[in-house]
Amino acid sequence: MMSASKKSAKLKKAEYRRRIDELNAIRSKLQCAYSAFDNVTDPTIMDACIFEISALKSRYNYAVKGIRELNQP
Repeated sequence: MMSASKKSAKLKKAEYRRRIDELNAIRSKLQCAYSAFDNVTDPTIMDACIFEISALKSRYNYAVKGIRELNQP
């Protein structure tokens, strides 16, 4: 049987991995949004890209904050 501290460490490691995966997914979406912005000429679509980039940056910052909090003792 696994001790409570080992189980806790295993759960923390799994949560950390999940958050890193989430961060990487957001980073990928952000790269796509920047690429879309670079390739559009319609002002309305540009606005949509800007809003999407802004939202993704907020999600990215929130994810980074969550990872930092997870790493604190």
